[in-house]
Parts: sequence; C-alpha cells; structure tokens
Amino acid sequence: MEEKRLPDLCTKKDTCCGCSACVTICPVYAISMCPDEKGFLYPKVNSGKCIGCYKCERICPFKRKDNF
Repeated sequence: MEEKRLPDLCTKKDTCCGCSACVTICPVYAISMCPDEKGFLYPKVNSGKCIGCYKCERICPFKRKDNF
C-alpha cells in the first residue's frame, strides 16, 4: 500500500503569514495552528485525519501559483 503524501504547508516565517486559511478550508479539521518558541503560529497537519484533498495547499497564499 502506497503511503499518502501529507500536504506541504509552510513552516517558516518567511513562507507563512499565519493567516490560517489552510485550517479554515480543511474539510476534516486535520490542520491546527501551533506556536513556535516565540509564539508565532504555524500550520501542523494531523496525518491520522488528513484525507489528502490538498485544498490547504491550493488556498495558501504562499503556495498558489498565481501570486504576484
């Protein structure tokens, strides 16, 4: 059985604005925003809940192909 690919969400300050759009769009609530040591929130995917729809990647302003 092939292992599913988890969404590749931004985890660094320079590639994540903390908007939580990924959390909002997830249909199965598999993403939560977790603070780093300075309190900045980053998305974390729960691999047990993720269904691999990748809506989170498509909504992310840093991942979208049409950024300017």
